[in-house]
Amino acid sequence: MTQILSAAEQGLVFEIISARISEQPAEKKHVIYTLQVRYISGSDDLTPSVIDRRYTQFQNLYNGLKRDFPDFMADTQFPKKVLTGNFDNELISARSTAFESVLRHVGSESKIRTSKSMQTFLQEPELTEAKKLFEQQSSYILAFEKFQNVFKLLNKVFSDRSHAVLLTLCWIVACCEEHPKLAHAVRWSDLALYRFDGVSDTDLLQLYLPLLHACEKIYEGNEKSTESILLQLDNMRRQGINDKGEKSLFEALNELEKKILKQ
Repeated sequence: MTQILSAAEQGLVFEIISARISEQPAEKKHVIYTLQVRYISGSDDLTPSVIDRRYTQFQNLYNGLKRDFPDFMADTQFPKKVLTGNFDNELISARSTAFESVLRHVGSESKIRTSKSMQTFLQEPELTEAKKLFEQQSSYILAFEKFQNVFKLLNKVFSDRSHAVLLTLCWIVACCEEHPKLAHAVRWSDLALYRFDGVSDTDLLQLYLPLLHACEKIYEGNEKSTESILLQLDNMRRQGINDKGEKSLFEALNELEKKILKQ
């Protein structure tokens, strides 16, 4: 029987589910905290997202939020650095509890939850790795899988048409443009086109034409009718929008992200 949860029990849940000591030869010894993120709405989330983070990443999140939202974060405590005992079980447990408390506080307010600091914390390591894999060209499938994992997490925390969610969705479609036979390529394309419907963000709209052409290629590669896309492209041409020599979705994403970095 499906458990129906009360309104108070619904929403985002952040949990540190484990912690381990990393002793990689190329890295300084440190603790890795495994964070699980679930979104509960009516019933439990059966596909939680899991990411690994270390103390400095939680600290960067906290410092960024304190800088941008000092009033909101005024009463939130963060565990201080210690000179010794970093690998003591009691300290690790206390830090885990403190990290959960910070995230629970952040998750309670949509403006804070969707902040730049939170976006960076949730996606940066995995997104950077996925982009590197994509650029290697021979690793599209691995990149595709990592982009999907990032999307699944962001889709729990942010709105369907948020900047971060749509950019990651476009990266998934960019992978499918290179390999139209990737699993559920058409479904991802359909979702991207649906999510872009009604988008008014000027930056994101720069991706719309490349997205249409990418989806056209994916549809053709999977023997799905491209009529709806061709009609949309024709309608845009009638409005004076020239799509000749249009960039690939990958090129458009790179150009947009460079522009965002300069802002």
